[in-house]
Amino acid sequence: MSNIDIRDIWFDFAAAFARKKDASGWDALTSQEQEIATLWMLEADVYNGGFVQFFCNWGEEAYICAVRALQTVGAVHALEIVKSRYGCIKHLLEDERLTQLWDIPMLLTEKEAELLDRLDHTFWEDQDRIAEIAYRYYVLQLGLSSPSS
Repeated sequence: MSNIDIRDIWFDFAAAFARKKDASGWDALTSQEQEIATLWMLEADVYNGGFVQFFCNWGEEAYICAVRALQTVGAVHALEIVKSRYGCIKHLLEDERLTQLWDIPMLLTEKEAELLDRLDHTFWEDQDRIAEIAYRYYVLQLGLSSPSS
């Protein structure tokens, strides 16, 4: 199976769990289904607007789940990048000026914004081949199937 095929299959498979989360909430998903949905959300947002978009859209709970999912599938490069990105914004979560997560981009220093941008570009290189290893783990190894849409 080619990488393009597997990415398309993974995208459709994982998107079904993200839709299930949107329709019924996190509690309607098993731990593994949450990981699948979060990997989809992470990739979709990071490729669209970067890590800050992912974090501001979904929050710390999704970040923690993404870290767990990346550890589970063995995406060591992506995990390191995601943790580094979080390190750039973590201090802002205690900032008294923060009233909502979408305030974070306005509170970043120029140096932090540049670092986040570099880390986003490194993530886009996809050294771990996230779609492929996630597909192999969740679909093939665990025998999971997509939820009904």
